[in-house]
Amino acid sequence: MRRLFYALPFLIFGFCALMMEPTISRLIIVGLAWLTFLIEYCYGGESREGEELVALGVSTVLVLMPLHVTVSLTLAVSIFLLELAALFVKFKLKN
Repeated sequence: MRRLFYALPFLIFGFCALMMEPTISRLIIVGLAWLTFLIEYCYGGESREGEELVALGVSTVLVLMPLHVTVSLTLAVSIFLLELAALFVKFKLKN
């Protein structure tokens, strides 16, 4: 669980970048990044590799946000959908 917290400084950076220039696309990117982080924190945590990948994905999305918003938005949506798919498979296999 500790490796997931490596994304927290990047999440705070993304929130600060959102406050500096509030646009709809930046709001979606930061919102999806926080939501992905919280989903992994609450429901994930079984594999260390999964946590590392989510932390790396969220960090990459937020670092790319000031450089190119479209690429960052596409990456944020894809990482969020991958996290939801992993969660869905996890709960389907449990039942």
